[in-house]
Amino acid sequence: MNTPRQYLAEQYKELLAEVYAGAVAATVTQALPPELQVQSWWAEGLVSTDGGTLRHGKVRILDRGRWNRCPGPDFTHAEIELNGTRIRGDIEIDPCAQAWEQHGHGANPSFNQVALHVVLSPPPPGWYTRNSLHQDIPILYIPPENWNPSETCGRQADDTLPRCRQPLAEMPAEKIRNLLQAAAAYRVEGKRKRFRARAEAVGERQAWYEAWAATLGYSANKEAMHMLALRAPLKELPARQAESILLGTAGFLLPVLPERADDSARRYHRSVWDNWWLTRERFELSPERALPWCKAPSRPLNHPQRRVAALAASVAIWSRILPLLNASGAADLSKLLSSISHPFWDTHFTLASAPMKQRAALIGQSRITDFLINHVYPYDEAEHAWQSYLAVKQASMPGSTERTAQLLFGSREDLKSTLHLAYAQQALLQIDADFCACNICLDCAFPVQLCQWAH
Repeated sequence: MNTPRQYLAEQYKELLAEVYAGAVAATVTQALPPELQVQSWWAEGLVSTDGGTLRHGKVRILDRGRWNRCPGPDFTHAEIELNGTRIRGDIEIDPCAQAWEQHGHGANPSFNQVALHVVLSPPPPGWYTRNSLHQDIPILYIPPENWNPSETCGRQADDTLPRCRQPLAEMPAEKIRNLLQAAAAYRVEGKRKRFRARAEAVGERQAWYEAWAATLGYSANKEAMHMLALRAPLKELPARQAESILLGTAGFLLPVLPERADDSARRYHRSVWDNWWLTRERFELSPERALPWCKAPSRPLNHPQRRVAALAASVAIWSRILPLLNASGAADLSKLLSSISHPFWDTHFTLASAPMKQRAALIGQSRITDFLINHVYPYDEAEHAWQSYLAVKQASMPGSTERTAQLLFGSREDLKSTLHLAYAQQALLQIDADFCACNICLDCAFPVQLCQWAH
């Protein structure tokens, strides 16, 4: 028997199907995502590889390989099945087939073990990928619809006034709340399914660790922090070396600090560097594989060095955190995370910055609330988790969500308190991703279906 959350999610799913059944298909040009992003998707298993190579028949990925830290192919020690024959080798991922030659891979013996060349745009007619031994390498083209299937379509939003404003303006507030709860439930179900799939692949400890790392990164460094959790997995972080491995893998440890660094920074740096030196060869990323950190503009307290330090401090007490990752443990989890402290990072923005005038919490309440909303409550299947989720309030509304709310509802006074609830903001993100961001406004059947919303 379906729970109320599952029932609501099904109602929204039906609405989604009805809208797109009545929509006119739009031709969309999909921009190629950054290579690092695609590599991250590949490492997580989020890139669908169904299909065949250009000239070598059907391919099946048995082992996606190890994400390389050094120069050379993107993934090593992979295993594929090509027309029923198992092959072990490397995998290279490029935005287009021509990048193979542009990057000099064809003349580089390091790429002679590549068993599969994965590309994100159709190769030119007659194109062959060859290594320095003049061997023909199978090419697998992955179309846009198979990139990171858990993400949104990524189309540009239409800035015109939406046609759904009128039916929404006339819809009773209670009905709108039901619609928002349905969209939120649909979003929660999707998050839960993706988490369960990830947990089955890597274990719950690692899956939670990745989720927490992404949360600590805020929007600017969410992807970089997530990639860091993939590059330095939890099982490879000894308690005494976690801090040095994470800071070093992130690329934040220099052999010598700048002259402006004070004595406390030099003492701390020396202790971390001495540990990093022992593991550097194993974890250090080559320059072309450096993580894509965004260092500005951001508040000094949110500098990525400090975010990585917060992750390391969390790893030190991970065994205490893990049992609290559910709705029943949410209050105790909040207290534990907010109490995390560090003798250096409580008073420094970066390794080389001057000490702060007063201590600052390493993990703020906004990060904890974000973690509860996006991960803890959605991943808990108990019905009381859903009720707890519906009651969570947000102190402020992100700019993008506020814009969607303004477009859809205008300045309706009877919805103001509802829109400060976390579930309503998550619902707006889902509606924007499903309809508004896909730029089908003129042909969208959403307004018609809204008039028939009876739940």
